[in-house]
Amino acid sequence: MEVIYLDHTSKLKDIEPHVMAIGFFDGVHLGHQELFERAKKHAKANGILCSALTFSPHPDEVIKGEKNRKYITPLQEKITKIAQCGIDRLFVMKFDKKFASLPPKDFIHTYITGINTNHVVVGFDFAFGCKAQGNTDLLKKMSQKGDFGVTVIPKKTFLNTKIGSTETKRLVYDGNVDLVPHFLGEYYEVHARVKKKFDEENVFNVEIHHQYILPKQGTYEVSILIDHGTYYGEITIQPNVENELRIDEYENPNDQALKIAFLNRLAVKSAVLV
Repeated sequence: MEVIYLDHTSKLKDIEPHVMAIGFFDGVHLGHQELFERAKKHAKANGILCSALTFSPHPDEVIKGEKNRKYITPLQEKITKIAQCGIDRLFVMKFDKKFASLPPKDFIHTYITGINTNHVVVGFDFAFGCKAQGNTDLLKKMSQKGDFGVTVIPKKTFLNTKIGSTETKRLVYDGNVDLVPHFLGEYYEVHARVKKKFDEENVFNVEIHHQYILPKQGTYEVSILIDHGTYYGEITIQPNVENELRIDEYENPNDQALKIAFLNRLAVKSAVLV
């Protein structure tokens, strides 16, 4: 997948006609995946490329001044997952105050028709432009001029709960990691690195990349990908304390990079009074 980084000064020329999915896409959840599938289907039917447009950082970091925002998929992980969805080209737009002030119609002229977009695919709650004044109704209205088409993907739910990034984050924060596959299509994963080995056998201190959201305090059953091999174990998450990872049948990661998938939160053991 080709990745093109943009800011408000970028001048794109000679972009061939393409279908483009637009969104922030944190988590690349099942709703996002359906959006990509519809975009790819339309692109294939018209013999053109399928692109996606996303943004970095999150708008709240710029508009609301939010600091140290946590993500389901930090940017590089999001790029990897979008590539795995079969998208041909990804535009990554720098979200800054200049971009945030762009009127909705200017967004359409610059980043849709301005880059030769044949058709756009967005979610039902997509908002864009200054103060999020643009919405799917405006897209449909502007598309009536015949310059581009629009497909709006309806809300996708699981047990009457919207499948969305905010809802997925809430599951992780609350420790309900076993439900996450119903939203992401897979277990919640983070990238980490071993910092040191504790004295106890097969127990390590791991540092998880700071941009990932973490589940609440507790002990979790996990799978661990190390050197293309999968192991199982437990990780203990505690605020302001080193994360302890127990890896079954594995003794020395040697400062290895790990991918940890949270499978289930283990029950808290109650003290027994005798």
